[in-house]
Amino acid sequence: MTASNRSGYDTAEKKSVNRCSGCRKRVGLTGFRCRCGELFCSDHRYSDRHDCSYDYKAAGREAIARENPVVKAAKIIR
Repeated sequence: MTASNRSGYDTAEKKSVNRCSGCRKRVGLTGFRCRCGELFCSDHRYSDRHDCSYDYKAAGREAIARENPVVKAAKIIR
């Protein structure tokens, strides 16, 4: 039996401490998960307050293209 197993839980099973990715402040349950996948405090939750890697313009374009398909009428044969 190893030392980590003697304590009753493995090191991989330890509860991770939730910290802001910008200032490393502990956020607990009040943390905000950004679309880029990081966790932030109330000061750094907006994309302009942290270096956000999520492309909001491309996501908006894809959503509009997906919701509004191109409607093309069939040609009239005379």
